[in-house]
Order: sequence, then C-alpha cells, then structure tokens
Amino acid sequence: MFLSSILMVSLISAAGFSAVGAAEKGPIKIGFIAPRTGNFAQLGIEMIEGAKLLLEENNYSVAGRKIEFIVEDEGAGPDTAVTKARKLIKHDVVHLVAGVFMASAGYAVAPVCIEAQVPLFITEAGSDDLTQRRASRLVSRLSVNGGDVGHAAGEYAYKELGWRKAITIGLDYAWGYEAGGGFHRVFEDLGGKVIQKLWPPVNTMDFSPYVTNMERETDGIWNVVSGAATIRLMKTLRDSGILKKTGLLCGGTTVDESMLPALADDALGVVSIWNYSGALDTPKNKRFRELCKKKLNKDATWSIQQSWVGLEWILQAMKEINGEVENKEKFSNALREVKLDSLRGLLKMDSYGHPIQDYFVRRVDRVKDGWGGFQNTVIKTIPAVNQFWTWDAKTYLSQPGYNRDNPPCKYCK
Repeated sequence: MFLSSILMVSLISAAGFSAVGAAEKGPIKIGFIAPRTGNFAQLGIEMIEGAKLLLEENNYSVAGRKIEFIVEDEGAGPDTAVTKARKLIKHDVVHLVAGVFMASAGYAVAPVCIEAQVPLFITEAGSDDLTQRRASRLVSRLSVNGGDVGHAAGEYAYKELGWRKAITIGLDYAWGYEAGGGFHRVFEDLGGKVIQKLWPPVNTMDFSPYVTNMERETDGIWNVVSGAATIRLMKTLRDSGILKKTGLLCGGTTVDESMLPALADDALGVVSIWNYSGALDTPKNKRFRELCKKKLNKDATWSIQQSWVGLEWILQAMKEINGEVENKEKFSNALREVKLDSLRGLLKMDSYGHPIQDYFVRRVDRVKDGWGGFQNTVIKTIPAVNQFWTWDAKTYLSQPGYNRDNPPCKYCK
C-alpha cells in the first residue's frame, strides 16, 4: 500500500512537471501565409477560415501548449510571400510556416524556410518539384500538385471521354505549367495529341481573345484556370458556343464550391478532377459541412477543407512528439509520418513529403440544398494516386520537370 502511494505521487508529480515544462516553453507559433488580396483572395480567406475552425475545435492548444496562429497575406505574387515568410521567421520566430496558395509562391518560400531551418507545411500550393527534384526534409505538403491532377486527367480524357485531340489552358505561372504538363504527357503517351497550349496572365480580365483563337478541331479542353478568373473564362466559353461541340475537363479549383454560386449555369455539367468534393457522402464530411454552416455560415469548400485537414495533420504530428517543436529534425520527421483518416479519406505521405490520396471525378449538378443550388457530384474515384503516377520515382525524377515548354507541343500549329 505504501509503495503504491509513492508510485501514485510520483506519477502525479511527473504529470505536473510535464505540464509546467510545456507551459514554460511558451506557445507554439504557427505562421500561416494565404492570399487575402488579388485574384485568389476568396480562396485565401477560406484557407484562413478552415485553419481557425480546426484550431477552435482544439481550443488553440496541443500537447499541453497553447497555439499562437499568425496570419500573413500572400498577396498576388511570390515576392510578397517571401517578404511575409521572412517576417514570420525573423520577427515572430514561428516554429512552423504553413499555408501558401500559389505554386510560384511555394517555390519562392521554400528556400527561405530551408535556409532558416524552419519546417514548411504546404496546405495548398501545388508546386511539383518541392516534393520531387527540390525535396527537403523540412518541406511537406498535404495538397495536390499540378502533375498529380494532370496525370489523372490525361488518362480520364483519353480512356473515359474518348478524346484524341485536346487544348490546354492555364494561367501563366507554375500551376498552369505543371497541371497542363501532366495532362499533356499522359494524354500523348496514350496516343492523344495536344494541338494547342494557351497561357493567359494571372490578371487577365478579358478571355475572349484566347477563346476566339482556340482551335475548333479539338475533342476537348483541359482547363486549369483558377480563382476569380475562372468566372470570366467560363462565361466566355459558354457565350462563344465552343462548348456545344467541344468537351471540357477542369482542375478542381476551376469549379470550386466557393465559385459555384457565381458560376451558376455556366458550370452546369462541367466535369473536374480533384482530391475533394464538398458533396462527399461520408460521416466525417457531413459533420464538417454542418460545422461550416454553423460556425462560418457557409457551405464547405476545398480551401476550407484543405486547411482543416492540414492543421489536423500538423496537430497530430505535434502530439506524436509531445509538443517538442523546438527539435526541428524531430518535428520535420513527425510531419512525414502521420497517417490520417481524414474527411476526404485515408491519407499518408510518400518519402518525398507528398500525400498518396484518392482523386475524385466530379460533375456539377443542380441540387436543392447546395452551393447556390449546385454541387460537385462524385461520379468516379481514382484510388491512391501517387505523384509519380505509374512510373517509379527514380525514372520520373530523371526526366525534366513540367514547365511552359515541356512537354513540347509537337502537334501545335
């Protein structure tokens, strides 16, 4: 009895010292970069909302330590993102930089974090090479990358839609190049031909010159324009009449749930490929939708979901190391080792820091209770997509990355 009392006192004391130790270390600081201005502002605001929603569910604490969440505006380009990353690292002394939307911003911010030896956890930016040729143990991502989405779309367009000739259109920066390049490579490997590639600038207000100049002898258009620009492009495509005889396949952000009310009938019937749909019929996603309506007074969107799942992943990694985020190597390793039964399915990372995840083929349908009367209905699941598609990593990485001119457009006029 005496020995068990001593043991009980020891356990209580150890727990007390652990709690005190965690408190003495101060809060865990997470720096979060997301666009609040420019073409991608709506998506960036929802990134912030999703992160805060998850943190509120966890009382802004993990492993006995409080969490301080510091948000900075990514702005409209990589230069602003770099300035904000340096501010977070040097002035705020964050333990982790997270978020980041634009692929080009991801490429710009990563070297800043690596040089400062501060882990970077990307919740949205689809910069292929950050988890490929430029991979670092300090950089992890739980989003998509351009090649991922493009590979899946190229196969779907050729095998399921029966396309043999295609046009690609994407904004003139890394996401457009990589999502377009992935489609281009797989589509042509299967026997198709990309006959035109179009690169409107990020700030394009009038898409009519691009649509007018589209080759009419095509089976379909692979469209990865995103942000507010997608509303203007989709309207131009509908008004031009090209979609009456030409197929359209999109990346998920083109018909993101946040855009559906504004797109309205212009999006009806559009098929897209993405790693999430707000209409996913799972208990976890249904609860998430209810929470978004209750706390945010809006329907669930991809960006809200991405940050929710991303912060859930980050907190799980912090729990695994008992909140010892000051040990950067231990923390970076933990961020790679989490396995999460998320609201969009089971997630795990490959050895390069990119998720192996399901992709969903979605169709915009009219519904009574949805995003302005519309939703992305899941019509097919592509399971456990690997960022190297069907190639082994060594073979894939020995080839040059996708860019504006690679793959070359050998069938373009």
